[in-house]
Amino acid sequence: MIINMKQNVAILSSASVADKPNQKSEKSKQTRQKLLEAGGHLFSTYGYNATTTRNVEIHAEVQRNLIAYHFGSKEAFWKACVSQIFDRFGNIMQPVLNQARDIEPGERIRFVIRKFVRASAVYPQVMCFMFDEGRCADWRLSWIVDRYTREFHRTIGELLKDSQANGAINELSHMQFYYLLVSSGAMFSMAPEYRLLSSEEPCNDAIVDAQADAIAQLLAPNTSRRSS
Repeated sequence: MIINMKQNVAILSSASVADKPNQKSEKSKQTRQKLLEAGGHLFSTYGYNATTTRNVEIHAEVQRNLIAYHFGSKEAFWKACVSQIFDRFGNIMQPVLNQARDIEPGERIRFVIRKFVRASAVYPQVMCFMFDEGRCADWRLSWIVDRYTREFHRTIGELLKDSQANGAINELSHMQFYYLLVSSGAMFSMAPEYRLLSSEEPCNDAIVDAQADAIAQLLAPNTSRRSS
């Protein structure tokens, strides 16, 4: 009986030791994610220079110096915050771009426009970053363009060329179309002003759908048929 009790104690002790690293790892993941969420919000709202790592830690309600512990530097942390938001946006848009290949050419570009507007409403931080970082030719803009926007810009150009060849869209240049499309997310990234001007919530489903249809009709007015 004594031997069995000792064995049981040993088993319980081993299990307790095994659980501690797992608990520590899970807590570390949760802390890291809290920092990323807080950082994404503050960087996209106030910009890189106006956002301090300490302010992020306070906003995330974590201890001081945990950004340095988890990410090493403010630059690396900013990249991680941007990556999380842009990757989430990409996770919406990539299936859309794949699905668009199976849609008849006349409707293809309108389908992508509507989906882009709706994705911009889900993640308005993407346009916040672009409107802010796009004004300065520095390392942050170069990093975003090389990692994210250059490929999207190329894909949009191919869609535009294909749609124009099929008479589905007005004769806009690649750059004209790209920036008209990107600016369609302004009402979501500038939500505080929108609320003050209209007393409405820009990310309301009905408003988002109306904006998506309006932009599609503006940029590709050759049909009134709606694609969900």
